[in-house]
Amino acid sequence: MSISNILIVDGASTAANYAPLFRAYGIRCIHLFSDPTIASHFGSMINQQDYIACLTHQGDLKLTLNLLSKWKISVVLHGLDSALALAGSIANTLDLEYINKPELSLARRNKYEMTEAVRMAGLRVAAQKLSDNIQVISKWAEQRNQYPVIIKPVEGAGVKGVFKCFSITDVLRYFNEIMHSTSYYEVPNATVLIQSFLAGKEYIIDSVSLNGKHYLTSILSVKRDNGQSPFLDYMETVDYTLFEYSELREYATGVLNALGVRNGPSHLEIILTENGPTLVELNCRLHGSLDLRLTTYACGRNHVQDVVASLLSPDYFVASYSQTPSFYGQAMHALLRSPQAGRRLHKDYWERLETLSSFVSYKSNLVTGEITSITKDLKTAVGTLSLFNRDSKQLAYDLCFVRNEENTGFMYESD
Repeated sequence: MSISNILIVDGASTAANYAPLFRAYGIRCIHLFSDPTIASHFGSMINQQDYIACLTHQGDLKLTLNLLSKWKISVVLHGLDSALALAGSIANTLDLEYINKPELSLARRNKYEMTEAVRMAGLRVAAQKLSDNIQVISKWAEQRNQYPVIIKPVEGAGVKGVFKCFSITDVLRYFNEIMHSTSYYEVPNATVLIQSFLAGKEYIIDSVSLNGKHYLTSILSVKRDNGQSPFLDYMETVDYTLFEYSELREYATGVLNALGVRNGPSHLEIILTENGPTLVELNCRLHGSLDLRLTTYACGRNHVQDVVASLLSPDYFVASYSQTPSFYGQAMHALLRSPQAGRRLHKDYWERLETLSSFVSYKSNLVTGEITSITKDLKTAVGTLSLFNRDSKQLAYDLCFVRNEENTGFMYESD
């Protein structure tokens, strides 16, 4: 497949790395926002100089296709989940090869349909109920009487609106909170999904698919906060070649097949329960907010690099997976949290992080002196921190330093 022009839809977060890399190979990229609201909220993440054109979809597919007709689009990629439906519609209309199964498009985005599709494939999933009616949701919870349960938006992201409920009172409270709020992408929530709680160890499986075969980029072990909003504590890379991860790898492949994933990146969240691996959700995109250096340092690969290689040199990409991967240390991605609201970040906070032995980078949501909110999800976090070390003890020590800054209040200016 000869590639001259690539369309990238909602190419924010990690997907912002696509265009500079393709451009280095002489490939032109066109950017398209899936709607004006997304353009307004995520436009600052796009470097327009990386693209030969930047457009915004106004809801009329025919009009957008007409605007794109001046370029011979070879591939359509997307960044945010908000782009999934539009990117698929454009690729299918243009009759491109690099697509996923169109009939399962909704199941790759809607978390209820996703779980049902995986269930129909004979794989283990959570029990669930979807409704906009509080009586339906509460009746389901009361009849099961197995707490905790998870309730969340059906098309959410960034753990916004995800709550662990320990009682029917919690269910009623958070149902109303979700229904009166917007998703991570600022879309009003119209329904609530309630699911059985999956107890066990969580893993993230990042992979790249090509022509229906799936190639593993990394597996990360995840630790989350134990409170009612299960936001990230940290995640760290593991040696996924070990036998202990074989069941996880096999289950992940089954989920990707069940959801019609044939091409492109995917980001799977799976809980290893006492009964075996069980799906949390699939995000049919790159791993968001992750510094590409982390998995590159740990095992020589990263999500963006694998997507680009699979497109530009598919034979090389496939051959590279015939070799047993090596691991050179542990990489960690940690959420920087504020346990208090209304405080100012210490003027030396970011500089102190840079002194850590394992420091790679940080992404800040707040600048020095800015007022904090209590961290409940990705959007209310202070930022994220990337660490790497060949010495796992030093890595753990550096994380402890960060958490001590938060728990003792040293991260704040004195009142």
